[in-house]
Amino acid sequence: MNNVIALIVIMVAVAMLQVYLCRRENRRIGLILPILSFTISIVAAVGMALYSGLPNFISMAFLALQTFLLMSIPTAILAGIYVLYHGRRL
Repeated sequence: MNNVIALIVIMVAVAMLQVYLCRRENRRIGLILPILSFTISIVAAVGMALYSGLPNFISMAFLALQTFLLMSIPTAILAGIYVLYHGRRL
C-alpha cells in the first residue's frame, strides 16, 4: 500500500512540475518533460525488442509496440498539459 501512495505522490509531483514549467515565460521549457518521457519510451521499446529473447520477429515486434504504447501514456499526459496551457501552437 505504501508503494501505491508513493507512486501517486510522484505522479502528482511530476504533473505539478509540468504545470510550473508550462507557466514559465519561455514556452519551450514546457516541452522538456514530454520529450524526456518520449525518449524513455523509445529506449524501453528498443531495449525490450533487443533483449526479449523471443523466437520470432512478430512476437518481438508486438511486445516492443506494447511497451512503447504503455510507456507513452505519461508522454501523452504531459503533452496534454502543455497543450492545455499553450493552445495548439507548439
